[in-house]
Amino acid sequence: MKKVIVLLTIIFSSLGLSAQDLSLSASPNDILRAMRDEINRSMSQLKLESLERPYFVEYTITITDNFNASAKLGNLISRSNNKEVSLDVGIRVGNYALDNSNFMDIGSMFFGSRDMGERYSSRRIPLDLNYNVLRKELWLATDGAYKNATETYSKKLASLKNIIQKDTIPDFSKVKPFKGVDTTIFPKIDFDKITDQVLNISAIFKNYPQIYSSNISFEYLPKRIYYVNSEGTEYIKDDFFAGIEGVAYLQADKGTPIVEHYSAYARFPKDFPSLDSLRKGITLTAENITKLAQAPTLDESYNGPVLVEGQAACEVLARVFVPNLIAQREQTSEGQFSFGGNEKSNLFQKKIGGRVLPEFLSIKDDPSMTEYQGVPLLGYYKIDDEGVPAQTVNLVEKGYLKSLLSNRTPIKRVLESNGHARGGTIIISNLIMSSDQSKSLPTKELKQKFLDLVKQRELPYGIIIRKIIDRNILHTSLSAITFGNTSFLSEQNAIPLLQVYKVYPNGKEELLKNVEINSLTVQSFKDIVNVGNKGYVLNYLAPAVIQSFNFGRSIYTGSSIIAPDLLFEDLEINANDKDTPKLPFISAPVVNKK
Repeated sequence: MKKVIVLLTIIFSSLGLSAQDLSLSASPNDILRAMRDEINRSMSQLKLESLERPYFVEYTITITDNFNASAKLGNLISRSNNKEVSLDVGIRVGNYALDNSNFMDIGSMFFGSRDMGERYSSRRIPLDLNYNVLRKELWLATDGAYKNATETYSKKLASLKNIIQKDTIPDFSKVKPFKGVDTTIFPKIDFDKITDQVLNISAIFKNYPQIYSSNISFEYLPKRIYYVNSEGTEYIKDDFFAGIEGVAYLQADKGTPIVEHYSAYARFPKDFPSLDSLRKGITLTAENITKLAQAPTLDESYNGPVLVEGQAACEVLARVFVPNLIAQREQTSEGQFSFGGNEKSNLFQKKIGGRVLPEFLSIKDDPSMTEYQGVPLLGYYKIDDEGVPAQTVNLVEKGYLKSLLSNRTPIKRVLESNGHARGGTIIISNLIMSSDQSKSLPTKELKQKFLDLVKQRELPYGIIIRKIIDRNILHTSLSAITFGNTSFLSEQNAIPLLQVYKVYPNGKEELLKNVEINSLTVQSFKDIVNVGNKGYVLNYLAPAVIQSFNFGRSIYTGSSIIAPDLLFEDLEINANDKDTPKLPFISAPVVNKK
């Protein structure tokens, strides 16, 4: 990736923003000048009694224009469009080798700092900004951030006096200062037209009275981000996310909850499927959930070959394999407790050079991709949140782990950032799994190979998985319409499945409900025997791989996974035997379809 760097003042003065844009009353140059001036003042004058001056200061200003609409059964539930500006301040005291980061101040997180000062993370600031107003907001937030940083640094030094450190990796990596711009004219949208489409689509569920609850929601979140740090890095960039989600819920016999969902995510609403395609997708969702309600479940556990197709193939990668591709620095705390992610997502930290997949599979992450075979991708970006140019990273080559995605917090085997800091954490962009041609089979041949494995094991049937519940939708939209009754879909030890089929030796398929995977681990991916010859694109909201104690970060970030169908030699599939809510005491009222 090449980027032409020119004087920021020239670029900012020629942005040519439309009337409907992400600008503020203050000009881009005034915003950056205020950020620079306050950083310079902080670096030279900020000092608290006998404590150290900061060695690093960073400011991020984010302007967001929120568009939201939701509807149920053809009726509008909510509709809003509001603009907001937030400020984040980061301060480091000490030096690159040892500073206030990578330390969990548990007391402050749960009980507050000794000096509860000004808010410096996600601080809401006025829309009507000018140079002087912004300087004051920066000053107040910087004061709060500095007090917190010095307190944390003192606690960290005190904690380290009681141990002999084996890990001498620097707390923060040095990078070459970068100046760049990645902006575009803010694409106008017809919000009234989109709202009408949401109403139109939501009315489809009127034709399915068996469904207890349903919802269609639209969201568009264009952002403009200004960033300046004390090392000389400056950027201004735009970030776009648009999504349409449809969810449905009912209870089958014995109260078994059944859910289904449809989603379309892109950077811009113009990249959504057509209205006809959206209507077909929601209609199929409604039909699927009514079929699921009548479907049987597994009578006993299944252990054997499993073919994972399309969305499900990408989803199992996202849930189980991808979190381990993130560089995770272990954090210490008072009392020398360590926090370094959970045991399911930090298995690769010391495994670079080891085999993690069959030797015919490779994985790379490429932020520069805007589409794949004509499908727009959600994970595109040029500059990460720390001002590091995005890089393509070869993560797995012919089965062997080569690297991990990283930010400026080094680990032993990955000492430098490869430009993957987004949403306050490290996240994938566009992750692509590829295969040697000899192990890639057309759809029909792959299914036949699957059936051959079933016959070799002398099993009465095999299992095909075509859809898995999206985690973001489960914990947001589905949780809302099921009245919080999603405990039956607990993911602690299992992955809940949506579209699962028994497949008999003659090829006949039988839909199953209330089924989950219990045995899928990162080691299971070594048991992939063949893959399909076509990649499926999953645009989704990737969850942050962080400890639950880390606040102030984005929970989900737009990303893409491209993967073929996956044939596993052996997996365990079980019926979900969790307790279920009781059925309603009386039947649902008749719904007017008009």
